[in-house]
Order: sequence, then C-alpha cells, then structure tokens
Amino acid sequence: MAHLIAHEDVARMPTPGSNAPTRLGFSPNGRLLTYLHSSNNELTQQLYGLDMTTYQVALVARPPGSGNTESNLSLEEKLRRERQRQMGTGITSFLWCPAPHSTRIIYPLQGNLYLQECPGAELTLLFDKSSTGVKGGAIDPQYSPNGRYVAFVQDNEIYVMLAEPNADGSLPTAVQVTTGARESGKSNGLACFVTQEELSRFHGFWWSPDSSYIAFEEIDDTHIPKFRIMHSGSAEVGENAQEDHRYPFAGEANPNRRLGVLPLRFDTEEFQTPVWMDFNGAEDFYISRVNWLLDGSLGVQTLNRLQTEGAFLRFNPLTGTSTTLIEESSEVWLNSHYLFRNLEMRPNGAFTFLWASERSGYMHIYLYEYANGAATCLAQLTSGTGCVEAIEGIDVEHDRLYISGNLDEPTERHLYVTSLSKPGTTPIKLTTIPGVHIVTMDGACSTLVDVYSNLSTPPTAVVYSIGSTGLTPLHTLHTTSDPRLTILQDRIEAPTIFDFTSRDGTTTLHGAIYKPDAAIYGDGPYPTMVNVYGGPHVMRVQNAWSVTVDMRAQMFRAMGYAVLKVDNRGTFRRGLHFEGAIKHAMGTIEISDQEDGVNHCIAQGITVPGRVGIIGWSYGGYMSAISLVKAPETFKLAIAGAPVTSWDGYDTCYTERYMSTPQLNPNGYARGNVMNYVQHMQPQQKLLLIHGLIDENVHFRHTARLINALIGERKHYDLLLFPKERHSPRHLEDRIYMEQRIAEYVAANL
Repeated sequence: MAHLIAHEDVARMPTPGSNAPTRLGFSPNGRLLTYLHSSNNELTQQLYGLDMTTYQVALVARPPGSGNTESNLSLEEKLRRERQRQMGTGITSFLWCPAPHSTRIIYPLQGNLYLQECPGAELTLLFDKSSTGVKGGAIDPQYSPNGRYVAFVQDNEIYVMLAEPNADGSLPTAVQVTTGARESGKSNGLACFVTQEELSRFHGFWWSPDSSYIAFEEIDDTHIPKFRIMHSGSAEVGENAQEDHRYPFAGEANPNRRLGVLPLRFDTEEFQTPVWMDFNGAEDFYISRVNWLLDGSLGVQTLNRLQTEGAFLRFNPLTGTSTTLIEESSEVWLNSHYLFRNLEMRPNGAFTFLWASERSGYMHIYLYEYANGAATCLAQLTSGTGCVEAIEGIDVEHDRLYISGNLDEPTERHLYVTSLSKPGTTPIKLTTIPGVHIVTMDGACSTLVDVYSNLSTPPTAVVYSIGSTGLTPLHTLHTTSDPRLTILQDRIEAPTIFDFTSRDGTTTLHGAIYKPDAAIYGDGPYPTMVNVYGGPHVMRVQNAWSVTVDMRAQMFRAMGYAVLKVDNRGTFRRGLHFEGAIKHAMGTIEISDQEDGVNHCIAQGITVPGRVGIIGWSYGGYMSAISLVKAPETFKLAIAGAPVTSWDGYDTCYTERYMSTPQLNPNGYARGNVMNYVQHMQPQQKLLLIHGLIDENVHFRHTARLINALIGERKHYDLLLFPKERHSPRHLEDRIYMEQRIAEYVAANL
C-alpha cells in the first residue's frame, strides 16, 4: 500500500532536513562565528555563536517577545521581506559593530532597534520608532564604518543617531539628515520596488569609509499612476483595507532617480545640503550598485533602461563630476552582480580593483587599475565555460583570490582559489564533496565555514582552516537532526539527474526525474507531472538537498506520478548564450525544451503519453498556463500559480531586460501572451489557476485577464484564491489547504 505524504508535510517550512544555519558571519575580532538558526525546526530563529577557540556553541540572543512575525511589521517591512523572499521570523537580521574590538550587536525588531553590549547580554532598547513622531519603523539600519553611529530610513527620510546610549543612560536622539522627500511623495535612502525585486539591490544609502558622508538615492515615482490593491478578505473597509502602489508597467514611465552625497555634521541642527551627482543629462536609467572607492571617490554602476549598456562611473563626491572607468555592452543583456572589490591603494594615488563581466559569454573576474584619471584592464583572472558567482576572500599577501561558482560542473557550486597576479592560472577546487557549497570566510582568509548539501546529504556545516595545500576540517557545526526526516525517510527518494539534447540538436539540457516506488506502482510508464519554473535567474536541476526535499514532487511521487524537472534554455548558470535564447521571445523555446524533456521520458518508458500535467509558480505559473494552450498535444492539465499572463502587465526592469518594450517588440509580446492562445485549449484539458489577492508583484489582474479570455472562448477553468496572500504564500493554513486542493485536482484529472 502506498505511504502518502500529508499535505501538512508539503506545506510546512523549512522542508525536512533543511533547517540549517543562515546569515553566517564572523565577529569583527574573528573570535565568534554567529548564525541564525531555529532550535525546533520551525521558521522562528535565534542568534547563536560558535566560539572559535573552544568550538562551543552558545545562544547569543533571543528576541524580546515574539520578535519579528508576519503580523507585527509595518507595510514597508513586509514588502521588503517579499522582495528578499525572507520567510524566517524571530530575529531576522543583526549588525555587528564594525569597530575592531567592539562586541556590540544591534538588532532590528518590529521597527525598533535593540542594542546588546556583548554576546549573551540582555537586549536593551536603543531606538523607539515612536520617538520621531513619524510613521513606520527603522528600515535598513546600517552602522557607520567607525562604529559610532547608526543610520536608517523612517518614513522616507534618513536618520542618524549615536550607536550607544547617552552618558546619562537616556536613549540617543535620532536626527533627520535628509529632507524634502516626505512632503513631496518621494523617498530618500530607499531602493525602489524594481531595484529591489529585479536588481537585488536592497540598500538605498551608503556610508563613506571615513563615516563623514552618506551617499543616498532619491526616488521620485510621483508621476507613475497608482495601482490599487484591495484587501477584499478583510473585515475592515476604507483606507485600512487597501494599498496603493506606483507600479511601473513595461513600456510605461519608470521612477526618476538622483544620487546625492550628504556631509554629516553633528554640531548643528541645520540640514546639510547634498551634492547631487551629475550623470551628464542621462534619464531613465538604473543605478545597479554603489561602492565607495579607495581614494574617497564614489563608484557607481549604471544600466540603460533596456540593460544592454552599462557603465562604471567614478564621481567626485564634493563636486558631483564624473569619469567613466568602464563601459560594458551586450547583444543579450547585462546581469547585475556583486563582484566588484576594492583591492590596493598605491602611494601615487592609483588603486586597483576587481571587476566582473560576461563579455566572454560567462561571468569572470578582471583586474583593473585606476591611474591618471582612467581605468585600465590589467588581466583576466578567471576564464572558461563556467561562471564565477561570488568572491569569498582576497588574500593579497599570499596572492590568493577565493571564488565560488560552477566552473567545472553546471549543476554544482564549489569554492576555488586562484592567483591575483598570474593571469591564466587554473583555479584549484577546494571543496571536494559533490554538491552545492555556500561558503563564509573570515577577514584574514584563514578560516571558513562551508554549508553544503547534495541530493543525498541534508545541509551540513563544517568549519575549516585554510592552508597552502587546501582545507583542513576543524569542527562540524551542524548536521541534520530533524524528526520529520526520520518519519518520512521511507517516503522520500532523491531524483535522478540526467542529460538530453534539444530537438534541434544544438543544446544539452539537464533534467531531474522522480519515479514512484516500483514496488507499489510497477516499473512504469507513469502519469507525469512536470514541475517547472523555466525563467531567468533560476536553476531547478542541481545536486542539492533542496531538490530532493521538494515535498510537492515527493507528494506526487507517493501518489504514483513521475515528476519531471527541466532547466530549459533561458534559465540561469549556463552562460549568456544559453540564457539569451529567450531574448525578445518569452514563451517560445522554453515550451519546446520542456516538451523535449517529456518526449525523452516517454522514449525511456517513464511517462505515459497523454497523461502529462504541468505545475509552476510565478514564471512557472506562466509556463504552466502558456504550455497548456500552446502545446495541447503534450499537456493535459496545468496548475498555474500566480502566473504572469501578459508581459505588458509586469514591471519595466524585469520585462524589458528580456523582452524590450511593448512598443519596440509588439510581436514578441503577442507571442508571449497566454490570452492569445486560449482558443487552442481542448475539451479534455484542465486548468487550475491559483492567486493571492494582495499579490503586489504579479497582480491578480494577470489571472483576471486570463479568465476574461477563457470566458470569451468558452473554455473551462478552475480557480483557487487566497485573499490574504501576496506573491509568496506565508500563512501555514493557506499553504496546507492549497497543497490539499492541488493533490485532489491532479488525482481527479490526470
């Protein structure tokens, strides 16, 4: 008899065995390795510390009360959690004082700031959000580099305060240092929606290294029409039951932005006047990254609106004038990254830095020198058909650059070391266990902690010393101890990763297949569910534990269905040529690659032709819906969660990167519009649409527009709505109900 998986086990987070340390980092003095973790395999986290001398773990801090929860944060904080895909509660972030010998930690909790004098000490209130007399709480608090001050944004303006109580024990006063945004409907110091969601930049202000200036971004979106979202499931009415968002739709107006540098003076209560950086008349562009440079100037990375041209600019913060250091262009698009690093300052005023580029087709590291007003590329430090994804450490003294990426295996991630001064040096792989490795290194490049997993190994955290010949294990920080995994171990089976060739014979694609238990369901073929994402910047087929404990896939497997995952062309970590196959043509080649995966499984005797369903969320929801209507001969059933249905209804930054604008690429937008193909649905096909009614990212409008088209063509559909959910369903009871309905829908119709 089949041992089915309970819907609660599919919905509950974290997934079995996945409760691993997060936000790992070393204290400024290197004596403590701190990390967030749940003691009971839930989402509520506390801060722990590993003593690097004794290897003893102790609780550093638990939140006062319940800490941050889904219900006690301001709307702005909730929206930032959405942008960061943050699901944890309790303590969700913390800031070590950067002063070399300090032991202080600041905790943002429920919009207030709490101070801890040393690990394990009591948390005391440092900033009360009500003290300023404005709405909201402290957003994005950041220590000054000297550790004396902390800055944050509240109600669209930047505040600065001492990072410790006054001499008499009273709370320090938060001083508003920017002005003009609150009254005009603008914001100072906050990254706007598209910058957070699509460029992964969550900071809107940056301390100078000497702590005397703050660079900040001013956002003006007052010219963008408001898009209203009603809380239709709320008992309240009026303003408390609605949200207005200035959402920039593809092809329409974008937010305007300025970058200012503000001198900080604490001997006066007068507002200082910022110096605005001069972008030489450029309009409608993105500021993707901001970094202070070694000579005290400001380095700013920009992208044009279509993200095919980028520049790295050096600004004089006192005058606002700029010099162009690097220009990049791409026939595909430019992917933003966090791979810039300051390197060395030289006595003559020149300095070196590391830069990353996909000019070779893959993301690699380049060494640059700035001298005499210009930047020169000295060397390309990495190369090949894999991608560098992170710079983990720089050891100038020993000529070592530590990087992570998939340089030799696309479905894995490893740590490598190479030379800073010898171009052409082949990187040495330091992590030898197969799988995905996430590494955190101390500032001296002498110790690291590696959190790794693979299809058969839950996340494991090991501390290593770094030597000239490789890594030496010092201490195992974490292995799984999840009772759920013990209970479910006979119901969870790792998928098999395989390769196949696209129908045009040009591309090797990676797939993963989950097969039902042969002792119960035989050797196949089986009805099959395709579990899809299929969009940019995501890879689903990896040698990682998260792939094994995809509990929805395991639920289907336990029900007697094979489950197929395919990373089609357009997905991540395979280089620009592979990604760029969808340029100006979303909803085309992704479908044929998914079909080729299905046909491969049919040929292997795994899949029953005519009994194939497809399910996905967000871009995967789009893929599910458009695959059903464009490939009715392959897919009998589709479950589309929070789907984009027409790209003119999604945001500028994401959509135009891949599709240009509706005005410039009308045919591409038409080909990618689900509504244009609903007439091809067959009577035997089934479609379930799922959406949260307060989704501020992929609006319910997408599903509503598709429903109108289905009605117009008299096509049947089923609908599952969640009135209190945004793009990521966060309420456990909603997720349980959703998984139950999904399982029942598949069982009844496939």
